Amino acid sequence: MEPPGSQGVSRVHFPDDQLPKHDSTIVIQSDVDGQLDVHLGFLQILHRYQIQFSIKDNLGEDITFDPLESLHVSLLEAVPTDDGEGHNILIEFRALKDKLMKEKITLSDMKKTKSIALVFHARVLGKGKGTPALRDGIHCVGIEVDEDSEGSDWQGFN
Repeated sequence: MEPPGSQGVSRVHFPDDQLPKHDSTIVIQSDVDGQLDVHLGFLQILHRYQIQFSIKDNLGEDITFDPLESLHVSLLEAVPTDDGEGHNILIEFRALKDKLMKEKITLSDMKKTKSIALVFHARVLGKGKGTPALRDGIHCVGIEVDEDSEGSDWQGFN
């Protein structure tokens, strides 16, 4: 039964050209310092992601990085693109901090004469804040164990 005075369901419709488009791709922007800002969008706390994207660089065929530079980002694979102007990158990203995460890794050629910094930006949703729609190239590969959860095996004081 409808409330008194209502005439049924009414909806507002906007033309498609007035609606902002949801960008489902990873955004890569070149910074003034020559580093690349990689915007990952929304991720979920305590989740591990594999992220695949392409960059343009002049580092040559084989590249390396320091695995101790970031605890949250690991380079899994860097394959030269077909056109030879960059690399297809595969990283693992661990979203272990709530709110805005900003992590940096530096890729360099094998002689360490040329390098490029990748700065990853992600908004990490906390527990109970919902499930984000992941951008293209981002896949959840695991969930980290939360030591503060209610599922602890600690029995307390007797």
